[in-house]
Amino acid sequence: MLEKFKGSFWKRSPAVVVAGGILVVAVVAGTVLLLTKGNSKADASIQPVAARIDQIDGSVGIARVKADDQELDWTEANVNMPVTVGDRIYSRDLANASIALTGRNYVRLNPNTTLDVLTLTPHRTQLALRGGSGLFDVGALSGDDFFEVATPCGAVDFREPGLYQIGMDGDNAIISVLSGAAQVVGLGGSGYVSKGEVYTLFAQAAAEAAAATLAPDAAGEIVDGYYRHRYPRIYDGRYRNYDAYLADPYFYDPYRTSVSYQYLPVDVPGLYDLDYYGDWIDVSGYGHCWAPRVSTGWAPFRNGYWDLDDLWGPSWVSYEPWGWAPYHYGRWAFISQRWYWVPVEVRTNPVYCPAPVAFIPFQDQIAWVPLGPGEVYVARYYDEGLRPRFLASREVINVVSVRNTFVNFDAPGGVTVVPVRSLASVIQPSALSTVDLRAVREARSVIDPFSVAGVRELALRREDARRRLKLTRIDNEDFRRPVVTSNTPEDFRVRSDIGKALRVESVPENQRKNKLKVEQTGVVSSLRADGLPLPTSVGSQRRNELASRAEQGDKSARRELRQMMRQEQRQSGQPGGQSPATGQPPDQSRKEMRQQRRAEQQQQQSAQQEQTRQQRKVERQLQRQSTQQAQQDQMRQQRRAEQQRQQSAQQDAARRAQQQHQQQQMRQQRRVERQQPPRQPQQPQTRQQRKEQKRKPPDDSAQLRQLRQRQRARQQEASRQAQAGWQREQVTPQRRVELQRQAAMIQQQQAVRVQESGRQQRQAARAQAAQREAMVQQQAARARESQRQALIQQQEARAQAPNRAARAPAPQQFSGQQVQQSRDQRKAEKAQRKHPQ
Repeated sequence: MLEKFKGSFWKRSPAVVVAGGILVVAVVAGTVLLLTKGNSKADASIQPVAARIDQIDGSVGIARVKADDQELDWTEANVNMPVTVGDRIYSRDLANASIALTGRNYVRLNPNTTLDVLTLTPHRTQLALRGGSGLFDVGALSGDDFFEVATPCGAVDFREPGLYQIGMDGDNAIISVLSGAAQVVGLGGSGYVSKGEVYTLFAQAAAEAAAATLAPDAAGEIVDGYYRHRYPRIYDGRYRNYDAYLADPYFYDPYRTSVSYQYLPVDVPGLYDLDYYGDWIDVSGYGHCWAPRVSTGWAPFRNGYWDLDDLWGPSWVSYEPWGWAPYHYGRWAFISQRWYWVPVEVRTNPVYCPAPVAFIPFQDQIAWVPLGPGEVYVARYYDEGLRPRFLASREVINVVSVRNTFVNFDAPGGVTVVPVRSLASVIQPSALSTVDLRAVREARSVIDPFSVAGVRELALRREDARRRLKLTRIDNEDFRRPVVTSNTPEDFRVRSDIGKALRVESVPENQRKNKLKVEQTGVVSSLRADGLPLPTSVGSQRRNELASRAEQGDKSARRELRQMMRQEQRQSGQPGGQSPATGQPPDQSRKEMRQQRRAEQQQQQSAQQEQTRQQRKVERQLQRQSTQQAQQDQMRQQRRAEQQRQQSAQQDAARRAQQQHQQQQMRQQRRVERQQPPRQPQQPQTRQQRKEQKRKPPDDSAQLRQLRQRQRARQQEASRQAQAGWQREQVTPQRRVELQRQAAMIQQQQAVRVQESGRQQRQAARAQAAQREAMVQQQAARARESQRQALIQQQEARAQAPNRAARAPAPQQFSGQQVQQSRDQRKAEKAQRKHPQ
């Protein structure tokens, strides 16, 4: 009844529809909350959460770790692909990947970097970095939130919002705090890293760390590279100056500049893209809704593919650059001949949804309809056997399962229908099926799409539109390294064995309380190619500094150096007058230390030179690739130009040959016309014939028939002469076919000319007939005008007759003899005219 009520209710006025939609949302949401209380506490605590792959440069792979998987199923990552608990991301050579955890928390991975998602909830985030390096932009962190990055050497807990860099340098972890504050927790204890500092956390067995100050130029270079990649449209390079960044680190924060963040919570990723690809419009009853700038006939959920291996069910991955928030939050509605994204639910409860659609199977096909405002989506997750676990009560599930009427059924493009097997390929408008919507209406929707025959098999066989990747043995080495966390990841009921599968170890409580031994090592100004600082090893830089000061006569440095040597001697058990490493006197040991210091400096310089050479090598490779690409493009353009020239030359040759052939045919036609007997002169028309011709238009059918007969005779003569010429020339069969084709073409052209000539003659005859008709009408008009003038004259004469009669003289009187003489005279003249002499 609820669906029937909504189906009839939607046909009313827009204002009533809006109010009804909001009422239905409130009622259904309240029903879900009340009925969910009857479920277990574990189910009630589970809330679907997913991060977004925001940017990709190069080849980036993603895999979902499962307990029974012997080998990971790596696929090519795409923008707008969801990332959730148990997912593993790997940015390969010369590749970068950016992940939007929320609207304010962001991760950027440098090349050759691995990242695992251990925990992902609204208030708890735990990631694992096993190799490479990355930047972590924490824009929002409340007192109850927990954000941690685990490494093989220890864990890094972010205590304040800020920008952090974490990377692996061999077996050591390097933590840089550009802004904010962090706590480092290792097996040897814990310590705090302040703004502008760099920590080197050694391997798990070590109990000490090295702290250094990050040079402003190096820090500015790291911050500049991050913001240049994060905001390529608006970044102006101001953070190259590290002091400018510290003065205002939130200058580019989307919460301050983006229009979309004014209408929706900042927890939703992808809102920043909506400003560039659509418009916010105030829709009556719904508030501000977003409309994409798309072409006519566009509809949602029609440009992308279905990810059938997602934890939360089939997830829609859009190929549209803005296709994250509108496809995983809120609802869609067709209003005023336009599709709108209606984020009513997002303002009150922004919950992630893999695909807010209703699946409708029928026959061997499957359809989906975007859910409209007020229509409920039942959240769920799937175990490794693809068995659903619904996050709602049985009553709510029963209500939603029986619905078969949806708001967007009648919207243009609202129903998308494809064969079931097409779920394993990219969905495009050209792949859609055209069916009678009445058949779709008669079918019933399902809340579990894997219950449809064929869909479950596609998911179990891992057949979908994702492109597979094959990683080498070297690429997989970092994935086998265990990582250390400060707190055990929460027991996620959906994947309870995720910690074991990802090789996670936690620091014991008693060790976590210890204080980490930290030694200051000076200032770091060198960076790797990926932006990671290069601090010196612990103790070596301090010894080098003390030895240099001792040589200059600094007694305090000499005493500290002797104390450091005695401490090393006590640890090694050697006599007091000998070096613990060599057993030689202190003076000789100092010489060796100076030599060691020089060797370390040379080694560091050689490492920097090697790094510079590698960087130059990469640049040369890139330049070579770009040069080769430019050469290939130039060669393709030359080949294309040469093909065009050849085609134009062939066309010109064919045109000249056709012209020559036409000229030859015209010469033959004139020769045939000269050989024909002369026409007989026409007999002059009689007066009666001319009169008949004036009365009716001439019949040109006889002339046309004669003209066609003459043309046919000319064509036959031309064909006969051509055949005789072929026989005389003994042409080849190919040439004969070509000549026949040309003769047929000429005949066709001649037939066209004959038709055109006949048409012109008919037009001329019609024009003559019309001219004659016009002349006849003019003559009749003149005759009528003359008659009218004569009538007028007669009337005037009658009117003047009495006056003339009064003025006229009296009639002359003739005698009878005179009358008789006049008659005889007229008879004689008449006889003379008849019989002249």
